[in-house]
Amino acid sequence: MSTSGAKLSPSPVALAFSQIQWDPLGSLRLTAQETALLRMAESNPIEYTLADSRDASMYARVLLKLLAEAAAAGAGTGQVSKITDDCGEEKALEALDADPLGVVTHYAITKLYNIITTLIEGTGVTVASVFYVGKDGILVDQWKALLRILNKGGKGDAFAQSG
Repeated sequence: MSTSGAKLSPSPVALAFSQIQWDPLGSLRLTAQETALLRMAESNPIEYTLADSRDASMYARVLLKLLAEAAAAGAGTGQVSKITDDCGEEKALEALDADPLGVVTHYAITKLYNIITTLIEGTGVTVASVFYVGKDGILVDQWKALLRILNKGGKGDAFAQSG
């Protein structure tokens, strides 16, 4: 089964994602468990991370927390938000040094997109079990961070708003 709908273009700073150092980014307020989960997800195929609905839900919530904390710390207005063309590795790493929270924002949006498209393609775990809670299927509150990024009316990070 293939996914339908809009495709997310790669982040212009995607080549810097593997170089993100989570520990020095204290403004993200990550716990040791959340940092370990991000590292584990990077070292395994996405299908492995999403094989269990509880793990998939925790991973998605950590990514949403990254968005919330990065936005609260001012991401979306820095150097990365102004980059529209794909960067080579050197320029992407310079962007990571200059605006790490901007790169983290792109990382989180890219990974959330990957989660959704992988779940739609069918992994046994559903979008509902990862992003909704309770018997009534209420969207998890953490999505508000993404909605704030998307609701900038064209004034902000073009890649983030395309997510």
